[in-house]
Amino acid sequence: MKTYKSNELDKVTIPDAEELNDFENPEYMFSTTHASLLTKIAKGQIDPIRLAKEELANRGLDDNGKWVGFEKAREIHSTLSV
Repeated sequence: MKTYKSNELDKVTIPDAEELNDFENPEYMFSTTHASLLTKIAKGQIDPIRLAKEELANRGLDDNGKWVGFEKAREIHSTLSV
């Protein structure tokens, strides 16, 4: 497993690549993202955490990926701190 240090997050541990399929491997998460979006994320102009929370709410999922319904998911993700 790899552990990364982040200014925003304390430590993030990612299983070795062999343990994950490509769709679930966070090392490939931005592989198809346009460079203009990547630079805005890197500069802090786009908040990927907020966007992830919005997407989870749009799918009706809680912060563990469990179906809770759209209304409950919106409630959960509007109160989660970053």
